[in-house]
Amino acid sequence: MNFYLSYGAGVGSEALRLWLLENNWPHEAVYIDHGCDWPETQEFVKTIPNLTIIKPDVEGFDNLYEYCMAKGIYPSVRHRWCTDKFKMRPFLAYKKMPCLVYLGITFDEIKRMRTAEIGRYNHYPLVAMKMTRQDCIDYIKSKDMPVPTRSACWLCPFQSRERWKRLFKNHPNLYAKAKKMKGLIPSGERLESIVQENQGRLFE
Repeated sequence: MNFYLSYGAGVGSEALRLWLLENNWPHEAVYIDHGCDWPETQEFVKTIPNLTIIKPDVEGFDNLYEYCMAKGIYPSVRHRWCTDKFKMRPFLAYKKMPCLVYLGITFDEIKRMRTAEIGRYNHYPLVAMKMTRQDCIDYIKSKDMPVPTRSACWLCPFQSRERWKRLFKNHPNLYAKAKKMKGLIPSGERLESIVQENQGRLFE
């Protein structure tokens, strides 16, 4: 039996990684580097020892943004093809059967569980222990380890308005790239309106 941790470098997966190590549960932590995680997450990943990093290969592309621009498409909240092609499929191609995959979904994210695969392939230790996101933050701190930022792609249409504003302020080069992706925001709003681009420039 092979044991894997699907590692996204967020609070849940980092807390689970530390818990698995503390309790001597065998596992291989696997991170899919599709090139579009926030820079803070990419820097955090560099600090994790013994981490298997996989680059996807989707029609010759290992970078989600470059694939989108070449194909003239963008991530969708309806179909979530980006997660399927650039995260799930590379991991499925890498793992060896039979296996069990640990996922760092917290108790307050229980709706994200893929119930059809519970016990068959996927296991959710944090849910079983009823550990919430805050519990995970507290656990990481108790180990004197840095708490990672929320993991996500910087071009994800699921992002909150505050995350878009943070991207505009802290990573203007990535914000400029996101602006090129017409139709990225599900509501049909323009990114300039969400981040109040003109107002922000009054204070530069």
